[in-house]
Amino acid sequence: MPLVTRNSIEEIRRQLNIYDVVSPVVSLKRSGSNFVGLSPFTSEKTPSFFVLPDKNLFKCFSSGLAGDQFRFIELTEKLTFNEAIEAIAIRHNFKLEYEGGAAPRAESRSLRKEVLEIHELAADYYHRTFKSDHEEARQIRQYWTEERRFTTELADDFKIGYSPIKQKDFLDNLLKKGYSRDALDKCGLFFLNPGKVNPARCKFRFRGRLMIPIRDYQGQVIAFSARQTKITPTEDPSHKAKYINSPQTPVFIKGNIVFGLERARRHIDEVKKFILVEGQLDAMRCWEHGYKTVVAPQGTSITNEQLRLLKRYANRLDCVLDGDEAGQKAALRLLPMTLATGLETRFLILAPGEDPDTLLAAGKSEEFARKMKSSLSEMSFAVSALLPEENPSPRQKAEALEKVFDIVAQTDSEAAQQSYLMEAGKLLGLVDVDDRAVYQRFLQFKWRKKRMRTATPLSEASQEEKEKYSGRLTTCEYELLLVAFHNQDLIQYIAEVIDSEWIDSKFIHGRLLSRILAEYKEDLWEGIEKIDLLFETEEEKNATYSLLALDPVELGFEDPVDIANRCLKSLAEKYARQQSRKIADQIAALPTTSDEFPQLQGKLVELRRLKNNPPLISISTASNPG
Repeated sequence: MPLVTRNSIEEIRRQLNIYDVVSPVVSLKRSGSNFVGLSPFTSEKTPSFFVLPDKNLFKCFSSGLAGDQFRFIELTEKLTFNEAIEAIAIRHNFKLEYEGGAAPRAESRSLRKEVLEIHELAADYYHRTFKSDHEEARQIRQYWTEERRFTTELADDFKIGYSPIKQKDFLDNLLKKGYSRDALDKCGLFFLNPGKVNPARCKFRFRGRLMIPIRDYQGQVIAFSARQTKITPTEDPSHKAKYINSPQTPVFIKGNIVFGLERARRHIDEVKKFILVEGQLDAMRCWEHGYKTVVAPQGTSITNEQLRLLKRYANRLDCVLDGDEAGQKAALRLLPMTLATGLETRFLILAPGEDPDTLLAAGKSEEFARKMKSSLSEMSFAVSALLPEENPSPRQKAEALEKVFDIVAQTDSEAAQQSYLMEAGKLLGLVDVDDRAVYQRFLQFKWRKKRMRTATPLSEASQEEKEKYSGRLTTCEYELLLVAFHNQDLIQYIAEVIDSEWIDSKFIHGRLLSRILAEYKEDLWEGIEKIDLLFETEEEKNATYSLLALDPVELGFEDPVDIANRCLKSLAEKYARQQSRKIADQIAALPTTSDEFPQLQGKLVELRRLKNNPPLISISTASNPG
């Protein structure tokens, strides 16, 4: 794949601030001159993800990851560096130049990029077919407008489509555009026989079905949900299935996707909460009636990953579930997960046979709005679901309380636990408002659980890992990199006085320092702006960007020359001590008449001189660095 030129990369860095790249993904709040939000890489309740607009960097303290605009896209979207550049360029209207003047050929595109392009083409094709004059399309439109009672405007808005029974023209178009066999095989739209080389002979996964595009939070089509219709061929192996969905592909893992999030997140600041419904048609119906923050789980049930995705944008979730037994069970499964994620959740359980789609389609929007306002808090719902009888026995109450304990234990906030338990105790009629008996029983419950849990031994860590995570917080190599990164003129003076043998390259900061100084000495150093050219591992990227994100002054590094000299002195002394011990051992093993004795003695003298008078940066030559 042709590489993007450095000029294009630097142009994007200069003109595009990292805030504009991160803010569509992470809900950010100002913190001084920076911004803070919940990490997109870990599950956390206290924000530790910082965006530093002045430095064009992000730093995530919960995961240890850090980087610039390109690295953020690399990590969140699982792209290569070149793919991340292209993704940013497309979204922010930058024109790219490629090495050698050539744009990437179709056959050199990454598999992920090919699959995304195929899905966009498929969405266009299915939607055009839905609106065509073909008899099958007319029947599908009739199903959409008369049976489902949706408007054609909504179909245009969501790009609803129809996958015809015969669609060889679509496949021929993809082949003509040069998409690889691997991309056609992995996109999830076709069945390719492994024994046949010719992809033109493949079979189609979706036939005679209403097509609903599934988009990621950025709006890219990554999959499809296909609704059975009267036109679906009876000989189709999946004919009886009401819905069939795209399989897992390089761009689609259903447990990580929330249907409608790309729309809902744009309106979340208006109401500060998401509305969660069971299905895609429910979500579209709610959207049609003005509920702009409605979403639905992609898959049969909500996952922790989907809830963490919602938590990035809002702290509250209103859950609307069908009123049948399955809906109640789904809500009870959801509750511990929302508590663990830190989402404040309210529950609206509809009457049996009701769902948002049928209620709103029947013109009962006011009734639906009233029910939304009367939704239940977490504990009110839990108690009503766990204790459905009107006059429960003391034993039934005790059993319900044990199940509430299991649910409440999912949150690690002691204050939240006490509040939930007090509410549950009152609802069960077990305690007065000031009674702590329920909380004491909860502590006993947790103690029993802890004793029953089998202890898991820690895995054996390597020596490097033990040292890396020991009490030693910084090294001289770390501090030299820090002052050099933030005072680039110092790199010249450090390179002139330091000996590469002083540097401990067993650890990440030593390896980085050695490589940067070697680049400078070979006259290959191009500055911090192009430091990404030196990276060999993900660990090196994290270590470098983490240093660049720090402020040396806030850390007490007020005099960079003084810090550099202290580190140089320490490294020289350490090296001199280690070498002196080695030479002393060699001398002890030699006979007194050995010819090597005077030479080794001379080396000891040199090492003693180095230890007592190491070469340092001159204040006069390094005045005003940076």
